[in-house]
Amino acid sequence: MAELKENRIWIDGCFDFFHHGHANAILQAKQFGDELYIGLHTDEDIFTNKGPTVMNFKERSETILGNKWITELVPNAPYVTDPDWMNEHGCKYVVHGDDISTDANGNDCYGIVRDKGRLILVKRTGGVSTTDLINILLNRSNDHYLTINDDFITKYKDILKKFGTGEDGKTAYNGIYLIKNKTALETLQVPQFQEDQKYIYVKGSYDLFHPFHIKSLSQLKSKGFKIIIGVYEDAHEFTIMNVIQRSLSALQCKHVDSIIIGVTDDDSVITKKFQIEEIISIDDLTNEFAYLKDNGIQKRIQDNINLYKERQLKKLGKAEYEKILESQKAQS
Repeated sequence: MAELKENRIWIDGCFDFFHHGHANAILQAKQFGDELYIGLHTDEDIFTNKGPTVMNFKERSETILGNKWITELVPNAPYVTDPDWMNEHGCKYVVHGDDISTDANGNDCYGIVRDKGRLILVKRTGGVSTTDLINILLNRSNDHYLTINDDFITKYKDILKKFGTGEDGKTAYNGIYLIKNKTALETLQVPQFQEDQKYIYVKGSYDLFHPFHIKSLSQLKSKGFKIIIGVYEDAHEFTIMNVIQRSLSALQCKHVDSIIIGVTDDDSVITKKFQIEEIISIDDLTNEFAYLKDNGIQKRIQDNINLYKERQLKKLGKAEYEKILESQKAQS
């Protein structure tokens, strides 16, 4: 057994259909220490305990490795959190959201570490889940779209700045900008590097931020310039995530230096503000995960719609059972 370190934190999960709720859990975990080890469950374990995954193990691994707060990825972590696995990697504590997660037998996945006093609970991110996103896709709704105005900035500025931290999860790093009311460029956070240096500007919807985006940004970053991404406004095209969800999912990526939220096809306001070396549409790029662009994930779900509908029904029943367990825990 490795020496248990107070500042080395463990977190595990499926991290399927990655969204900012996952990223916020990772960030909160990182803020409890200096090192963060992320255990990733296998496709087989997830299928047994939860249902079919949307993203396969390789895709989920690539997504986690693109996160800026991770120290090390631990593949094939058991679905029920095992103290022995934590011990092997020197992690004294595991962090999890304040909701109960159960395995196929109805047992609390964190019951063992909870009883040993090694579980740290954090607030679960409301308003987003894999289940919610699949429902939006199945129903083709756009009720979740947002307009970027003063109310938007007031509501989301804190979480944007929280996600705009560097690798330590505490110190501000990213430049954060917004296109307000479609025309005005507003600065929310100045980057912690020279703002007037040359950027590669990479625009796109960044819906369901996935390995194609991550690999593309990584390849561009290797050119030696800072990367500034432009996230299209809502309704530019149909997206399962709205503009704040897409922006937060992208902002957690280690290859992103600055972000402009709510861009359009007109680049003039951006080229006036920044020194842009090159303007690229991310969908024009290619790599080994190119099959995921052009709505590749959405098509995957639609092609197996009955399977995912069954998963949704199973998940609803499981959620009700987990609520009962939560109530019992609160009363005990």
